Amino acid sequence: MSGGPQTRARDLAQGRSPAWAQPLAWLYWIAAAGLAPWIVYLFLTQVKRSPAHQVHILAVGLVLAMMAGLLTTAWLYARDSWLSVMAASFTATATFISAWFRILTKTGARPWVGSLLVFVALVTAVIVLCVIAIRADLATMTEATHPGPGKHVRWLPAVLVLAALALVPSVIIAGTVGPGVQIAKHLRVAWTGLDVCELLAMAHTGSALFRRSAMVAIPATVTGTLLLCDAWINIIPSTALAQAEGIAMAFVEVPIAAISFWVASRAMSFVAGADPGAR
Repeated sequence: MSGGPQTRARDLAQGRSPAWAQPLAWLYWIAAAGLAPWIVYLFLTQVKRSPAHQVHILAVGLVLAMMAGLLTTAWLYARDSWLSVMAASFTATATFISAWFRILTKTGARPWVGSLLVFVALVTAVIVLCVIAIRADLATMTEATHPGPGKHVRWLPAVLVLAALALVPSVIIAGTVGPGVQIAKHLRVAWTGLDVCELLAMAHTGSALFRRSAMVAIPATVTGTLLLCDAWINIIPSTALAQAEGIAMAFVEVPIAAISFWVASRAMSFVAGADPGAR
């Protein structure tokens, strides 16, 4: 596709989007519709509490995902890559889900009373930084149709790296302190809430695709991240039949997550003029 960012952004606004956009919109809507009855069933049948195994591995994996997301966002943002929108969306979502499950289920190593408050403060800071990165990139994208002064935040990459380094103690504590098996509480709310988030993210992704919105990269990345987190949290702390069921569900969740990340990257590359599937 020819033309600069201004032309390509205007093409999106006028409906000249990649040919795969609308068919995939229906895929996401169907997936969201299929998830709705599962949410009702889960809410009615999910136990309120249950033993959670390998909690240290579960926590370390989530924190490492947060750190990797922060560093990737910093690197891409410093390079003025619009893919930083995806990286920041991934990081914010993984961070939120990590806090959601830790706070609700009351699992995770807590060597001292104030550790949860410190964790919440770090989580809040990470999400705020990711939102700043996303908003700055969206402002840059808007300039394609409404040229104006640059919105690049020069200090953001350094602060993102510092935030990643601040999470190193969390990895060490989660991996070395606390029992491997803990009682996870409020599971009905935790799992139902996660699935509701997935449903909303899928529906929003389908809507953005149907409307040919360049912003589809955000809900698509959120959808993919939620599904990966779902698979990770479903498999790692489970045993026996529950773990087998989690692995079976991952054969659905992971492919949809991969499609979601592909949609997000293609949307960004379409705006950047590198998508051969555009029409």
